[in-house]
Amino acid sequence: MKLRVLKLLIIVTITSEVHNTPSHGAPRFVEYFCKGNEYILSSFGYYSSEGYSIFINKPLLAMTKIKLQFDSGCAVQFLNNDTRFSADKDTINNIFTFVLVKDVDNLMFVVRGRSAPNHSPYVISLKIDGVENCREPNRTYFQRYTGVAKLFEKAPDKFCGRRRINRRFTELIVSGSGTKAGDWPWHAALMRLQKSSIKYIGGGTLISKYLVLTAAHCATINGIPVNPEIMNVVLGKYTLVARDIALQEKEVFKVIVHDGFNHRTLNNDIALLKLTTEAIYNNYVQPACIWFDGIYDHLGPYDIKGTVVGWGFDNTDTLSTKLKSAAMPQLPDITCIAFDPVFYSNFLNGKRFCAGNGNGTAACNGDSGGGFMVFVQDDLDRSYYLEDYIDGAWYVKGIVSVSLARSDASICDPSAYTIFTDVAVYRDWILNNMS
Repeated sequence: MKLRVLKLLIIVTITSEVHNTPSHGAPRFVEYFCKGNEYILSSFGYYSSEGYSIFINKPLLAMTKIKLQFDSGCAVQFLNNDTRFSADKDTINNIFTFVLVKDVDNLMFVVRGRSAPNHSPYVISLKIDGVENCREPNRTYFQRYTGVAKLFEKAPDKFCGRRRINRRFTELIVSGSGTKAGDWPWHAALMRLQKSSIKYIGGGTLISKYLVLTAAHCATINGIPVNPEIMNVVLGKYTLVARDIALQEKEVFKVIVHDGFNHRTLNNDIALLKLTTEAIYNNYVQPACIWFDGIYDHLGPYDIKGTVVGWGFDNTDTLSTKLKSAAMPQLPDITCIAFDPVFYSNFLNGKRFCAGNGNGTAACNGDSGGGFMVFVQDDLDRSYYLEDYIDGAWYVKGIVSVSLARSDASICDPSAYTIFTDVAVYRDWILNNMS
């Protein structure tokens, strides 16, 4: 076995010498990324067009079945004819299954993720004939090398708020627009039984495998928490009136409403829905990060821009059939109070903030409970940074609470600003209930 390892490392070193030039970026490296396992290793190159290689450095017999799972979307390629793929490839959970067609001394394959070096998919499971060979996989080892964006060091959680589906260009959305399935994997649809039918009542944000963050007014009736037996949470949803490819319909075990919630004034308009069964993370279902004050030091300028998504009323005064997004800046309280002194001064009390464009793009009826999501970039090595690709994580900073109604209908005024519950104020309450 030691001889095989030596042979393998020589091959990797030769490859490194070929690519170790200024025009090709950083040299390759070798990592043993499965804790306690020294026959599975990874070799990584700077440009993702090369991808990175995984070696299983042990003899394997013909008909051996290998099942790989990654933490994000990718492609797997074998460079010889030793294997064939099984038909049960799972592109939702990033699972690849293949079978050896002959005996081999060792096996190598190439993994290609996004076309950017700072977002390579990590192996989270490697089973050989049903036996897990990669327990406690390292999901951060690329971080140690030049040319790779560094995860936000102060972030309490390194893996939340990240999209898992390949996208050609930047994560950022700069204006209100349509979305694609998988763009907002933490956004949840809240459904409630009303008069023998299930109806959509608002949005929420998945923040852990068991908790969805939403507005208290979406989870109560006249200030009383809704019976959890008549509520459902739908994860991985993109189209409101049709079934999607990766739906997870979850029953609600408990409705947790803030003790200080007042349904008349909407003070403390925040609630948590505890799910009966855990959410399964995949390309279409992921948790968002929870805002914390340390982010301000990371952002630089203190002007905050966020994005709200939902199936709320569009310009035809009907619910949108597909998930829509609207980008908007957080505004000083005085800006919103100047727009309508009576309305905004009644709501802006230090536990809320207002945001919007004042141009017809706004959160509206049906968007309640959804998150005000802020994108926080990873720390980038500017000498290797590629302008088309910006990696980072999405943090929920606010919850859609209330907006000014039009004078002619009980529908939001799209030229007005939206008021959000400030998640930072309630961070401790959220974490206490999360535990």
